[in-house]
Amino acid sequence: MDKIDLLRKFIKAERTGNWTLHLQIIKEMLPYFAAAGHNLYLKSAYVYLQQMHELSSTNPAINEALMSGFHVMRRSDRFWSGLSSDLVIEQVLMRCIKTTVGLTRGRGMTDAQRTLWILSMPQCIQINEAMQQITGVNFETSEQHKEMCIPRKERDNKDTTFLDFLEERNPFSIDKELRNIETGATGDNNVNSDNALVIGHNIISSM
Repeated sequence: MDKIDLLRKFIKAERTGNWTLHLQIIKEMLPYFAAAGHNLYLKSAYVYLQQMHELSSTNPAINEALMSGFHVMRRSDRFWSGLSSDLVIEQVLMRCIKTTVGLTRGRGMTDAQRTLWILSMPQCIQINEAMQQITGVNFETSEQHKEMCIPRKERDNKDTTFLDFLEERNPFSIDKELRNIETGATGDNNVNSDNALVIGHNIISSM
């Protein structure tokens, strides 16, 4: 549950643009990176944290911008709409490249084509907005989240099989063994995944 809560806080930090929480969660993730054997993640995150903590003295302007929530990108002014830069690149830029009028569908990926495509995007956006105004057909989003619509709620109610799953595989039994509630496999004394935090801290201390 601690690991799930850690991921939940990380998503919250990204979606709300909370820079302080973002750095705190990255720091709390370090032991788990180490225990899982993700050494490259561990080293990169460690260096990243060091550089970001020094940012207030090395580049105060950038630090102030990040503290104001500009470490994420927003496509709308909603509170929960923050997106990491890699997600925006994948969802916007890469999707445009892969469409029927993109670079991978007929135009080619030469330097000239890439330059022309990138430099023309701002003009294309202005033309698109002008056409929306002329035709009176605007691309807008509702304040209501799609998960709150009635069809989605009805579908979620039909898919509520989790309680049935737990009734058949009670995770709160008096059995003290470490057991996978899906497969029924039990762990012996060599399994130490429950001590991931302690193991991770020991690895970091030895580095």
